[in-house]
Amino acid sequence: MIAPAVAMAGALVAVAQASEGAGPAPSEAVGHAGRPGQAGHGGHRGGHKLSSHHSRSGHPAAHHATARPAADGKSGRPAVGRPGRHAQPQVAALRCTGTSGMLPRNYAAIVTFLTEHGYSRMAAAGIAGNMYQESGGNPESVGTGGGGLIGFTPLPAGYVTGNPAADLQTQLKAVLAYDQQWAQYIPALNAATTPTQAADIYMNDFERPGLPAAYNREAAANAVAAACGF
Repeated sequence: MIAPAVAMAGALVAVAQASEGAGPAPSEAVGHAGRPGQAGHGGHRGGHKLSSHHSRSGHPAAHHATARPAADGKSGRPAVGRPGRHAQPQVAALRCTGTSGMLPRNYAAIVTFLTEHGYSRMAAAGIAGNMYQESGGNPESVGTGGGGLIGFTPLPAGYVTGNPAADLQTQLKAVLAYDQQWAQYIPALNAATTPTQAADIYMNDFERPGLPAAYNREAAANAVAAACGF
């Protein structure tokens, strides 16, 4: 009867080992889905830019004859792969402390906002340089038929309310939406290697002003880049 006893012992050992090895079922790993970043939906969609005018700030604001309809009229969201879509990229903190040269008002806030929404530093400087010419960087600037940072024409209701801080944010979001009308030029803008080049691309392909004043836009873009250490 030795063989049956050995078999029985072996069975008991196997059962014991199985019991010891069994543990609670592993719980599912809980992942955190990346939330898409909030794209700017400022609303200057399908508007028009008119002939040049002078803003109250004293800076000539040059405008387009016409503007193309927005790329996405339903949601107001930029197209995939463009600035303002998906989670915002991680960028090194900016330190814009300069005070000399042709600097537009609010240039630090403008550059920070743009770089946080997908624009390169040179592109942000170029856009800010154009804002210098259009409004002096003053969101409360109003001229003949238009106003705001880039001379929105016609000027949409709610863009200039007398609250500069709130209007600045409203208009910066609107700039993201406005730029999507010329989205095919955004890669070239972001690839610019100098503030002058970026200022010229934004002037020629986005602003398309009746009164270019390219020197002012370029000089202001370079002043912004220098002040922010680009």
